[in-house]
Amino acid sequence: MASDEVNEYDDERKNSTKMSSKINISERQRQTLIEVVEDICGEEVKQVTLVLLNSEEETTDEEISEKLDMRLNQVRKSLYKLYDLQLATFRRIRDKSTGWFVYFWILHPERIDFLVEKKQNEVLSKLKSRLEYEDSNMFFTCSNHECPRVIFQNAMDSNFICEKCGERLEAFDNEQLKTILNTKIVELEEIKKKTAQIVNKT
Repeated sequence: MASDEVNEYDDERKNSTKMSSKINISERQRQTLIEVVEDICGEEVKQVTLVLLNSEEETTDEEISEKLDMRLNQVRKSLYKLYDLQLATFRRIRDKSTGWFVYFWILHPERIDFLVEKKQNEVLSKLKSRLEYEDSNMFFTCSNHECPRVIFQNAMDSNFICEKCGERLEAFDNEQLKTILNTKIVELEEIKKKTAQIVNKT
């Protein structure tokens, strides 16, 4: 991502004095933030997140690089991943002596609840779409488990012969798969309800 394309939250600020970054969040939000970032982005981004989370003020990418003994380009990649998740923003000022921009990063841990809800909705939408696909199609497969199953129209077009191995295609019963999908949808909807209750209490 080119730096000029990034929508900074305070690009016009010329004062290089660091701003406070401390935001009060619950322990539950803190733990959720760390777990979600690690799950989505990996260990490196998690370590960068912890530095920002424990900082009392804005932090530059160079400072994070020094604290973690991590290459600067790795730190920047991690920061942009947090930016893409809307969990971090920055402001920039131009260093008068070098002419280069200096980026001051700040974490927004309070946004983790929104991210969790967004991810839950995305997964739920995919599960429902998959269930609808399973409900609306008749499938056929051969006895070779390495071959993919095909929908009725494709099976008919190939005269019910597997195009990969040449074996006869037989009807595939997807009721068990639909049951699993239904169960996962119900479980995720329950998790969403519980998450919403926790967030509202925070």
